[in-house]
Amino acid sequence: MINVYVVRHGQTDTNKSKKINGATTDLPLNDTGIAEAQALRASWDPKKIDYVYSSPLIRAVQTANIIMDQPDQLEIDDRLTELNYGSWDGAYVPPLKEKYPQAFDGFGYLNDQYSNYCTGEGYAHLAQRLAPFWQDLVSQHAGQNVLVVCHGAVSRALVQNALQVPKIMQIVQMKNTGVVNLAYDETEKFTSMRYYNRLAPADFFLD
Repeated sequence: MINVYVVRHGQTDTNKSKKINGATTDLPLNDTGIAEAQALRASWDPKKIDYVYSSPLIRAVQTANIIMDQPDQLEIDDRLTELNYGSWDGAYVPPLKEKYPQAFDGFGYLNDQYSNYCTGEGYAHLAQRLAPFWQDLVSQHAGQNVLVVCHGAVSRALVQNALQVPKIMQIVQMKNTGVVNLAYDETEKFTSMRYYNRLAPADFFLD
């Protein structure tokens, strides 16, 4: 069994100010984000993790370094970079929602039609980008516990690939420092989700 723990990074000022936080907005954690990562660390056991992957963006790397005792084990993988929202990256959300209501879902998040109105990367492309990463992970880490620190859209796309969900819109948004546990059965070649969006304080290691 391979246990994969997917963690969304802590809060940044862009998250706080209701701006789109994508691939080209590379901001560090703010004080709240640092506190969120520290709270996760308090419930976390780094010794139970065999391998760590992180997005190259600083907010993900910072989060990984806080929750792990040995950050030198970190492998940066560019495929984990957040969705590139193109001309909307860093933009303030409320005016976009007013002008392009069809680009947002009922919860106020960008839907899979948003890229029709800007130069951004589509969600379908993101899922295609993450598919090889997931296949590499399950083929290289037999019997291990693997931590993946990344982003909101990337977390959802990983779950989409792992569970073979048709559309990313069927997966709800991750909270900052929310954790997903995906368990891959190497014999049956089947992935189950043990929990989603779990926040500290909590028991993250169920075995």
